[in-house]
This record gives sequence, C-alpha cells and structure tokens, in this order.
Amino acid sequence: MADSSRFAGIRCVIVTPEKTILDTTARGVILPLEDGRLGIGRGHAPFIGRLGAGEVRIATGDGREAGQRVFVERGFVEVGHDTVTVVTQQAIPAEKLDLSKARASLAGITAKPATGDEAIDAKLAAQQAAREVVRIAGRVR
Repeated sequence: MADSSRFAGIRCVIVTPEKTILDTTARGVILPLEDGRLGIGRGHAPFIGRLGAGEVRIATGDGREAGQRVFVERGFVEVGHDTVTVVTQQAIPAEKLDLSKARASLAGITAKPATGDEAIDAKLAAQQAAREVVRIAGRVR
C-alpha cells in the first residue's frame, strides 16, 4: 500500500469531449453542483455528483496565490482517492471570458421568447449559465 503522506495535494482534471482543459495538483477544489457548492480536499470520501453551471475554483500553491478558476456548464464530477475528475461539455478558464460578450449573450437569451415547458426549461438553464459567465468574467477584472 502506498504512503499517501508523500503527496502534496489532490489531482484535479477537467475534461471536455474535445480535450483536457486542466490537469494539476491542488490543495483543494470547490465545485458547482446542481444543488450547491462542494469543497474537496485531500482524503475526501469517494463521490459522484452532477455539476451545475458555475465556477470550479482550484486552490494551488501555499494559499497566497489566487489559484485557478474555470467556468463549467453541466456534466459530472467523480472524486476518488485524492483525485477530482470533472467531465463537462464546456469548460473555459476564467481569464479567457469576455465580459461584454457574456453580457450580450445573456441579453440575447433573455430576449428570446420560449413557449412550452421544454423550451422554457432550456431558456432558464441557458440564462443561469449566462449569468454565471457574467459573474465570473466580472470578477476577473
């Protein structure tokens, strides 16, 4: 059995169908689940959960660094032995988000009419995701 005290943190991997967005070692990870946020640290119990739209925050270094932030839109997370794997359709590093484009996207989604339960649910989900992008992009500045 390997000695887990040798490892400085947890491995965090964020992947989309196209590529690996991030593969790093972190002190902790905060995830946007469908029903709230969840913090993961070294030694966390195994877990599988559904992601909502929001910000994954990765605490790196000694705590004085800001860490990394990535917008994700739905998907799932698997927590194993000191590993967090995020699988999502869309993942964008926070520093690559454009606030003016995010605001325009939110305005466009809001202006579009939706009729019927499925269309209304899709519109509400898209609005929530767009609001999260605006919030995250606004914090980058």
